[in-house]
Amino acid sequence: MTLRKPTVSGLFYDANPNGLTKEVDAALAAAQKEVTSSDKTFGAISPHAGYIFSGKVSALAIESL
Repeated sequence: MTLRKPTVSGLFYDANPNGLTKEVDAALAAAQKEVTSSDKTFGAISPHAGYIFSGKVSALAIESL
């Protein structure tokens, strides 16, 4: 299998794997504080722009599943 190299690494998200992990973990942790049990959803279409633009919305969608 051939893996495609990331073309926007460092542009839309941190190029450093540790930094990226921290960024995603922070977004998910913040979303956990906002989502209540009544916010449960059955599915979501999440935006995939740079995390700085859509990370919060994506995290909220994931946490509400």
